[in-house]
Amino acid sequence: LAGAVTLPVVFVSTPRAARAAELTTYTDPRLKFQVTYPNDWVTLAGETPAAEDILGGGARDVFTIAPPDADVGKINISIVATPAGADFTKMGSLGDAYGFGFGLTAPLNRPKVRKGRESTIQYCELVDAVQKGDYYKVEYTFAKPSTGFDSLQFVLAGLGYDGRVSHLYTATATLPRGEEEKWRSTVEAIIDSIQYPPTLY
Repeated sequence: LAGAVTLPVVFVSTPRAARAAELTTYTDPRLKFQVTYPNDWVTLAGETPAAEDILGGGARDVFTIAPPDADVGKINISIVATPAGADFTKMGSLGDAYGFGFGLTAPLNRPKVRKGRESTIQYCELVDAVQKGDYYKVEYTFAKPSTGFDSLQFVLAGLGYDGRVSHLYTATATLPRGEEEKWRSTVEAIIDSIQYPPTLY
């Protein structure tokens, strides 16, 4: 945020001993978001399909970071910026934090399906949704039994203006349930380090 002071971030890699990690701070030259993470984490670039939600938008760039030698499908943090309409000037335009979190997670919970489509069953449960400054931070669990995928997810959402257009920025962190002691503090420190550009108004 404009004028914000960035404080040192301490990442914990094991539950037994905390250590200060060497950190890298990345500022995206086009989308203007900033994130701090351990410098041995790897970065990847990708693209999402065109958005179909109320915010609209075409294909979007994805910035992803993950621990070295880890299964990127099971543990990663991805940041996406979706173009936002002129009506969306503050996060309050999307409802309060709980309403945003519920709207994010409710469509993902599909415990019942038609016979023959059991492989599409998935479970999603909202754990917490809070306002963090100008942003919304959401925590939820997500599992898909047919694939063995069972995760804890964090989302940090905020609106910002990159100098050209306004975006809804979402950083989504995924980590395996059962490995929370190993990864949670590091992942949350990264999520909490993220800064999106200020809004236009």
